[in-house]
Amino acid sequence: MTFYYSRFLFLAVLFPLCVLSQNTEFLNQHEVSLNYNPETRWSFNFEFTNRNTFPTSEEAYTVQHLELSHFTTYQSGFYGSFSLGLRYRNRELFDAERSNEVRLTQQYNYVRSYNQYRIGHRFRLEERLYTGETAYRLRYRLGIDFPLQGLRLDTGEFYTAINFENVYSIQAQEKPDFNQRLSLALGNKINAVTKLQIAIEYRKDDFLIDESNRVFLYTSAKIDL
Repeated sequence: MTFYYSRFLFLAVLFPLCVLSQNTEFLNQHEVSLNYNPETRWSFNFEFTNRNTFPTSEEAYTVQHLELSHFTTYQSGFYGSFSLGLRYRNRELFDAERSNEVRLTQQYNYVRSYNQYRIGHRFRLEERLYTGETAYRLRYRLGIDFPLQGLRLDTGEFYTAINFENVYSIQAQEKPDFNQRLSLALGNKINAVTKLQIAIEYRKDDFLIDESNRVFLYTSAKIDL
């Protein structure tokens, strides 16, 4: 095993341990992402997501929601792009006391490469529409990804990604909410059109008022059509 892989595994193990001593909720989320990139400035993304809780001695395994989403993206220059997104999250199917959600997203993404490293800045404005109320969120994410072998990602090789995000949310019936998210991912380009990825994300929710913690384990398949 190379030094790169050893270092990644060390971080992956250490990352969640920093929050185990706190009151932390653990969840897992599975995603399938389909990307269509014609030879124009436009591209299209479709995604299906399922989120669940981890079974513990106190709680059973439960499904939290199913989600469908779509993004249409316009490449505005060498490094920037604008996107509009629509997301539908079904929660009532699994918990009658929780309302479903329709989410509208406006996004600007700026990504630039420096040798093998890609550094990205993502800005999002979201409107989360529930039954009887609407929440507004402002998000900024700083991310870096790079192949673990060589200067570019080739078929059969691994890559890693690190993301840090701030999220600020306001709505009429609640106090403002500020949370932070840190994620670490390992992926593999298994062929010319498919990547498989696993990630750990730590979320510190409601940072200003009633702080809580969540740890997510993500699995995802990214397919280029």
